[in-house]
Amino acid sequence: MNNLETLKAAHDAFSRHDLDAVIADMRPDVVVYGYAGGQRLPSAAAVAQFLSQYYAMSSDIRLVDADYLAAGNKVIAQFRAVGTQDGPFLGFPATGRAFSLDVAEVWTFDEDGRAVEGHNYGDTLGLLMQLGHMPVPA
Repeated sequence: MNNLETLKAAHDAFSRHDLDAVIADMRPDVVVYGYAGGQRLPSAAAVAQFLSQYYAMSSDIRLVDADYLAAGNKVIAQFRAVGTQDGPFLGFPATGRAFSLDVAEVWTFDEDGRAVEGHNYGDTLGLLMQLGHMPVPA
């Protein structure tokens, strides 16, 4: 499997809610940066724990409309995470509202095809506005 196929497989696993498969091709010491919340996740286990909050907030969350670009040891992805907030998220209660979160990612892979670094750019403020937890600016 090449790096692009590896990332696609991880995204498919996310949509199936299979965290073990999501992190299967990450090195244990992978570092992932989540820029929306200023996170630095220093391991595959930390990535799995971080992603589990999205499963807790939405039992039907999945990734759609993905587009990928591979260049050397890097893969860039753009997609939407969609679902319904039927559980708590970041301390906010469930609203039952549907959401669509635009996300971009940049992943770096080692020579064995394992993810060593990830950068995730998502609009968490926009998500909180969609869910009714933050006011929409006038």
